[in-house]
This record gives sequence, structure tokens and C-alpha cells, in this order.
Amino acid sequence: MTGEHYSFDYWFNNPEHDNWHQGSEKYYVNTFYDKIVKKLDIPKEGKIVVLGTHRCVSFDKLCNFFGYDRVIGYDLHNPTNHPNVIIKDCNKLDENDNVEMAFCHNDLGNYSSTPNLKKHGQEWASKNIIKGGYMLSNNNLNRAKIDNVGIMGRENFKILQLQNLRETFDLSGLEESRIEGYMLSKKL
Repeated sequence: MTGEHYSFDYWFNNPEHDNWHQGSEKYYVNTFYDKIVKKLDIPKEGKIVVLGTHRCVSFDKLCNFFGYDRVIGYDLHNPTNHPNVIIKDCNKLDENDNVEMAFCHNDLGNYSSTPNLKKHGQEWASKNIIKGGYMLSNNNLNRAKIDNVGIMGRENFKILQLQNLRETFDLSGLEESRIEGYMLSKKL
């Protein structure tokens, strides 16, 4: 994919991304993984998949927790040369890329600059998650107004809004907008 929103500089040399700490240890996804994902009853079979690995800081936490043999990531760039990242334009994920997933996080791009990429990743992953598996993604409060709840509902997922899981998980350390804007979906 070409264009400004897919260039290396746009994602890795852009001060607009300082609000999520450029994917560093302060990136809110680290909190998602530590306080939610590591506590889920994820099936023992199936891969742990991250769509959009950026600098692999949070991604590597999943590799360490679930095992490097089980975790794979997809991204257009792999500046850290992480061995578990598949370099791929995720707009082109199709049935040839299908993999049974126990968990997937759609962290591709963002809804402001790459809404079609986010939607395509959501749709592709939703078809590959095994029974009892989970997907972490934005809900319908996303800027592009993509119906992620509908996408997951059509694929037979139970929708669990993070804002309704405050008694289940310790969500301290997360901004309220992150809690309100995300959901877990569990494949029935």
C-alpha cells in the first residue's frame, strides 16, 4: 500500500502519535495486555495474533507470556526486526492468510487516517477466531463510525464492553476514553 498514511515516516517519525507515546512502555495497550488479556480464559489451541505491532513493545509482552511459538503479528513495517512479525499490507489479508486464532487484537492504524484498514482487519480476524476465543478492538464509538459490534455479532460473538467490565478487571491506569471506546468479543 502506498500513500502518506502507510509510510514509515507517518507511523514512526510523526509527533501526532505522541498521544499514545509512540508505542513505548507508556502505550495504553500495555495496560490492556497486563490487566485484561493475560487474565482471560483464552483457549489453549490457536494463535495469539496482533494486527499492527508497531515497535513491538507491547507485542513482545504477549510473546513472553504466551510463548514465541504461539504469537504472531502483522504489520506493514518491522523496524525492530522482531522474528514473529509478518510484514504484510493488512488491507490484503484474505483466506490465504487464515489462521486459527485464540485471541486477536486489532491495533491496525487508526480510524482517522486508515478506517478501511481497521475495518478489513476486523472482518478478517472475526472469521478466524475459534470458539471460546477473544478479540480486543474498538467498539462503535470509533471516529469512522464503523459498526464493529455488528461485524462481531454477525460472526456469533458475545460483545463485552470494557466499561461494563470494571468489576471483572482492574482498569485503573487507563484513560476513560480508552475504557469507553473498546470492547472484548468472545466467540460463541
